[in-house]
Amino acid sequence: MAKQNIFKKQLPLILVAATGILLATIYFVYRGITRNKCDSVFEQTADRVGGSLEVIKIKGSLVLGQEKVQELTEGSQKVALHLKTCCIAQQGGNMNGEQFQSCISGAKDYETRIAQVATSINEAQAAEQQGNTQLAQQKTEQARQSASAATTTEKSLGEMTKTLSAAVPVKAGAEQEANDTILQANTAEMGTNIAGAIAPGDVDFFQFQYRDGKNRRDIVTVHLENKSATYQPMMALYKEDKSLFQDWNGPSAGANQDLWFTAEPGKKYFVAVGSRYGSSGQYILSVSPQKAYDQYEPNDDAFTATAIKFGQSVEANIMDGNDPDFYRLSGVGGNTVNVRLENQSNTLRPMIRILNADKSVAREWVTTNAEGAELAFSFSVTPGQDYFVELGGQYGSMGKYRLSTH
Repeated sequence: MAKQNIFKKQLPLILVAATGILLATIYFVYRGITRNKCDSVFEQTADRVGGSLEVIKIKGSLVLGQEKVQELTEGSQKVALHLKTCCIAQQGGNMNGEQFQSCISGAKDYETRIAQVATSINEAQAAEQQGNTQLAQQKTEQARQSASAATTTEKSLGEMTKTLSAAVPVKAGAEQEANDTILQANTAEMGTNIAGAIAPGDVDFFQFQYRDGKNRRDIVTVHLENKSATYQPMMALYKEDKSLFQDWNGPSAGANQDLWFTAEPGKKYFVAVGSRYGSSGQYILSVSPQKAYDQYEPNDDAFTATAIKFGQSVEANIMDGNDPDFYRLSGVGGNTVNVRLENQSNTLRPMIRILNADKSVAREWVTTNAEGAELAFSFSVTPGQDYFVELGGQYGSMGKYRLSTH
């Protein structure tokens, strides 16, 4: 009997807690459905124009000119993004059904125009091969007209979505409501602190752009300092095209939260801050580039390779799994070059290959079988010829190293 009385007393609390968990679950399931639907809209739009766009890329330069081909390629990506933006706005209640239908109609019109461009290009080339110059000129003109119409349609869609994405900047170091959707994200600078507050069911979106004068990629950390003992934070990251980058996750109540990602120069990123189980509280958010690149970046390919002399050593690092380092080795004498990599970390599992000056392979990948291992090998050379040394981390490993030749 006593146990029953205790249960009856606790029943309201149990129901409140269960209701809170249920509402939170429904909320995040709904967000997931919305996100997946709008991501699907983006992917389907890109797929539908893909075939026609390939024809334009392969055959369009002679008919339209390379600049116009590039414009249509970028325009197709933009149209898919515009339609995704409309989808997000419609799901968030910021666009009515009629407006959303206008977005869909605009995207379909663009698809039709792109298909017409591809068809006219094929017909122009066929006429040219048959010696029908007049028909070839006619089809070329049709392709150009359709291309211009496609560009106009893309710009119209862009104007339609521009007002939906009118961002409000962070002011005096504090978030500005309403910033509950990705379209309303507060714009902010990396390296600053932003004070914010989460109410039950609230989500705060922020937009950051990574800039670097030398076009270097960098590791960026996202830190949420929890100012409340009861607030259970959650964060998610989104790319510039508003696709999910890192899914929602978070720590226990009262804890801080940290995320990190690799940022590309000039790209925009969105940080979403929410809460678990309807918790609320205040926080301070900071998004900070770490300057994790070494002094030789960018040197991610043979065209940006760092010049080094035979006998010279360099100390650098593999920043992440997408950070190959290229060096152009000159001043080679004799018939053999010895390469040595001293591993200055216990995380990097290095691999090296050698390319000739024409970028053909001179020595295939030399690898190690453990993190922290060192590398030493030699390869045959032609005196006076330059070589490329390509260095990376196996399986996405990263860490510092010292490279030398003798």
